[in-house]
Amino acid sequence: MKNDFTVLIVSSVWWSAITRAALEFIESGVSVHAICPQGHSLHCLDGIESFSRYPYFAAPGVLAEAVARIRPDLIVPADDRVVLALHQAYVEADPATEAGRLCRETIVRSLGQPEFFSYAETRLKLIEAFRARGVPTPAAAALDTAQDLRAWCARTPGPWVLKRDRSWGGSGVVIADTPAEAMTAFRRLSQPARMACALRVLLADRDIYSFMEASSRRPMPVMAQAHVTGMPANIMVACWRGEVIATLGANVVAYQGRTGAATVIEITDSADMAHAARVACGSLQLSGFFGLDFVRCARTGTYHFIEMNPRLTQIGHLCHNGTTLIRSLLRHVRGTQVAVTSPDMLELGTRALVALFPQVLRAEADSVRNASAWIDIPWRHPALVEELLRRPWPRRGSVARLEERLRPNMPYGKSVDRSEAMGKLSTLLQAGMITDMPLALS
Repeated sequence: MKNDFTVLIVSSVWWSAITRAALEFIESGVSVHAICPQGHSLHCLDGIESFSRYPYFAAPGVLAEAVARIRPDLIVPADDRVVLALHQAYVEADPATEAGRLCRETIVRSLGQPEFFSYAETRLKLIEAFRARGVPTPAAAALDTAQDLRAWCARTPGPWVLKRDRSWGGSGVVIADTPAEAMTAFRRLSQPARMACALRVLLADRDIYSFMEASSRRPMPVMAQAHVTGMPANIMVACWRGEVIATLGANVVAYQGRTGAATVIEITDSADMAHAARVACGSLQLSGFFGLDFVRCARTGTYHFIEMNPRLTQIGHLCHNGTTLIRSLLRHVRGTQVAVTSPDMLELGTRALVALFPQVLRAEADSVRNASAWIDIPWRHPALVEELLRRPWPRRGSVARLEERLRPNMPYGKSVDRSEAMGKLSTLLQAGMITDMPLALS
């Protein structure tokens, strides 16, 4: 029997968070289709009905064709590049045709109203909108010239955070401790990528999508943000037509590098973050999923809004208050009860510590062991566990391995082979962090 609800998952990067989310959709009883790059861990899942390769060229047109073919009820973008492609697909769709109307209606239903798309693309515009609505945010300013940066450093106490628009995963963010470091960062972020850097992305990361963006030689706007001393935090939101359906907040206990993704989190209920989520959702008329990043001030405990991730983040599959954000949204949109949470999923209470898998494999073992966190491993899906224990697909080539030998201090930690990953898990098991280890430690 054909399912009455269809989800189209679209990814242009190899992040595993969308695979964990896809499992939630499949186990909730909906039809799932996927568009993703070669080697993505989504291919380990049996329940996905069709796969297409994310295109190297003309992504908006390809996505519009997929909408016409699959006719999804909901599109779930895995990364910011896909969000931008969907925005462009909306612009290019012809409302005078049936296919164009279908494309536009599906994108609006999945992301929200098009008049607010620009807020997801420009960091400073969103920060100013939040500040105007009473959400605590650090001081921020656009940097058009080196003189703008000098003036910013002169009037704002350091350290300083510099960010490039249309970057994600921490790759376009630099924390500078001195004016000289800030100037070096500004020159790098504000200029088009050097061809040598673009070639490194292609050869070491096997990432043709980022290579094509880097080789286009287009400069991007840069902004400066005052640094807030404290620990990162975030909230993920499920929403529908400007209404918040459910949220899940987390304080970050450990993370990759100085600006990278979280590896260990503490589940939390924060009035500050929940208020910001309602402001974002209502003001921008959002639908689907989004995340907000914060820093919790060490001195006051106030959560300061930093930026928005206009798509699903890495905690959407976690079970809290008897359900997940994904199932909460499906229940609201479909108007019916979805499949119950699997009995072997751990119910996470407030202040529960979670070591995110496989992200935690790139963290120092001591930072995890000292946290006494539950390891978020999907044991019910051994093929997926085996895949996630390996290096990410882009880093399995010989050039990537050579690079890691020559650069032992990689910005977000080096990739680990299966044997090293199993060694880390064994260490965590011996420390009492894992109570069940179905895979043989060999």
